[in-house]
Amino acid sequence: MKPGLVSNPLSQQNKQGMDRLEKAVDAFPELHYERLDRFEDLPTALDRLAATGVDLLLINGGDGTVQAVMTEVLERRLWGDTPPVFGLLHGGMTNMTAVDVGLSGKPHKALERLRKRLADGNLDSKLSRRRILRLEGALDTPPQRGMFFGAAAIYQAIQLCRSEVHPLKIEADWAAGLTLLRLLTGWVFGGKSREAIRGETITAAFNQAPGETRRELLAIATTLDRLVVGSRPFWNQQGEPLRYTSICYPPKGLLRHSLKVLYGGNERRLPEDCYRSRGAESVELELEGPFTLDGQFHEPDPQRPLRLSAPDTLDFVKL
Repeated sequence: MKPGLVSNPLSQQNKQGMDRLEKAVDAFPELHYERLDRFEDLPTALDRLAATGVDLLLINGGDGTVQAVMTEVLERRLWGDTPPVFGLLHGGMTNMTAVDVGLSGKPHKALERLRKRLADGNLDSKLSRRRILRLEGALDTPPQRGMFFGAAAIYQAIQLCRSEVHPLKIEADWAAGLTLLRLLTGWVFGGKSREAIRGETITAAFNQAPGETRRELLAIATTLDRLVVGSRPFWNQQGEPLRYTSICYPPKGLLRHSLKVLYGGNERRLPEDCYRSRGAESVELELEGPFTLDGQFHEPDPQRPLRLSAPDTLDFVKL
């Protein structure tokens, strides 16, 4: 395969690790390297990689960088109908996508391991195919691609994590886990965490059927297999591309049910009037407040619902 690398030196973990990464780049002469000292140069960098014939696209950055690259590649069809294989390095403060479908370890070590693997033969046995979300209807924003959508308390939790947990320099996955634990215990025992989470009225319509409106603590939609700290908060799936889960507000027995919500099987005995999960081909959402797509914040357009679907797939190298 013909490898190319897009590297975002402004991603949080890259701020301390770029020297080691670029030494690994120097030892990988067949690698086409694009360093994004200005993130707005991303479209031009991808144009060059596509024109060069790169068919293994490596991304060194966090979830936001990966999301932006997916959007460029799939919305502009830079590689036509055959997008490149993706290889994700853990270069950001939040790397939930890379944890699920990426190359494990520090970016420079992952790049060295990949170089040796390419020299030994092909990567077919290490590829994982996943659906990619397509989001339409964000305010003043063209359609976006990604792998994780979150609203209500999810948006609030990411804000909390960035302002209070990330400054502690805790590893990304553990930082998200610590934030989740704080929110759970804060809700149960009261205090500022409970006051900060107010719930949100959300209307959800699946597969173009009539919508249902209720007050939600949170709502998520994803095509990932595992989320923070290895959790799988989705069930009642029948092979549909989207996984959608919501929890009512105020939640019933949140701490008592938390392990089953996060780590139970496909069929979970939970209060169905509060804890809901299902698969879908598409979902349309009417929201009151902001939401996140792969850690990037957006506002809903009050003139139309958000629409989530998953029409395309990408192959990822998992090493």
